[in-house]
Amino acid sequence: MNFRKMILTVIMLLFVISIVNAKITLTFMTPLAGEDGAYMDRIIQKFNAENPDVEVVHLVLVNDLEYKMKLSTGVSTRQAPQVLFTRKYVLPAFKDLLKTFTAQELNQYGIDVNDIYPGLIEGLVENGKIYGIPLDCWIFYLAYNRGNFAKAGLDPNKPPTNREEFLAALEALKKITPQGVTPYYENPSWSWIWVHYLWQFGGDLLTPDFKEPAFMEAGAKALRFMMELQDKGYLPKASVDPGPVFLGGQSTFLITGIWTAAAFKEALGENFGAAPAPQLGTHKAVFGGSHVLALTRVMVEDPKVLDAAMKWVKYLWDHAIEWYAAGQTPARISIAQSQELKEKLPHIYAVAQQLPYVKTFQMFPLLSEVVDAVAVHLEDVLITRRVTPEKAMEQAAEEVRDILEDYWSSVKK
Repeated sequence: MNFRKMILTVIMLLFVISIVNAKITLTFMTPLAGEDGAYMDRIIQKFNAENPDVEVVHLVLVNDLEYKMKLSTGVSTRQAPQVLFTRKYVLPAFKDLLKTFTAQELNQYGIDVNDIYPGLIEGLVENGKIYGIPLDCWIFYLAYNRGNFAKAGLDPNKPPTNREEFLAALEALKKITPQGVTPYYENPSWSWIWVHYLWQFGGDLLTPDFKEPAFMEAGAKALRFMMELQDKGYLPKASVDPGPVFLGGQSTFLITGIWTAAAFKEALGENFGAAPAPQLGTHKAVFGGSHVLALTRVMVEDPKVLDAAMKWVKYLWDHAIEWYAAGQTPARISIAQSQELKEKLPHIYAVAQQLPYVKTFQMFPLLSEVVDAVAVHLEDVLITRRVTPEKAMEQAAEEVRDILEDYWSSVKK
């Protein structure tokens, strides 16, 4: 072999070796900003350091519309992210773009879907195929001020669990609550708190076939209950920003998302209390949502890319407790009930005990539009009191029917 051929052979060999050992870069698209994003970045950095053959790049798009556009346009040009981390209610809009797995296939990657709470994986399985893996649950909980409990003669270790206890506590707390503030200080026209009460009164937004609104009766009951709280001086009659007042210690109760827990705990210290949301309606239910992991089908057709993507998904699955420190509850039953969670994140553990009856938004592609349509009418009842709860729900139902008719007529075409 002459020198020239030898050089060419060495070059070809080095080229082949470089291809075999090439690092696979994965784009991981999430809606995470602020502290949530910082927690995820730390997990990504650890993964990249421990896995030199794979590099995860974090792409953040907070807005749902921008997120959807990035995915749909990326798929058409094969420039989409390989791995998605998204809010569960966003997935129906592009589920046809996602790679699906059977439970057995996921089990081969070390992911047991039977370890996920049924309420979280509901709607993510079609014909035995799973197109999304819930990693967490951003659930509602009762945040309360333990110091105010003690001032009012209440036991800080016994937060209310039902309507009777909740109302009794509110009455006691009124006596130590500053004028102009209510003991339960929440924006009454926040649509998500209304949905929470809607579910607790046994209703849902749409019928199971997504053809008709289903919230009218239970939605009116939820509004009547909230009006009762207002009339007794327990809940504001105006739109308010509850955070500063709660953090300042003037108010005592907030029924809100677990994502607030870390900031509340840091601000209030020993006075911060976290407990399951009390059952104030007729049904045991609590508002929740989930961040779901999914793969873009056209971007993981290469088996090596698929394996790399699933290595990252499995890493998140195995290191989920690090993510829950950001202010999330577990999607996995085994972690929610574990001694490790109880010791490392006791407030998350306490709130996680209500996960068996969590409800999430129905998997209808225009669900956000449905909620927005109802939200417009909440202020007419709880702020201006221009209409009755029943009339407001009737008006909202008419608008929702228009949304449903437009959707189904476009689908039929």
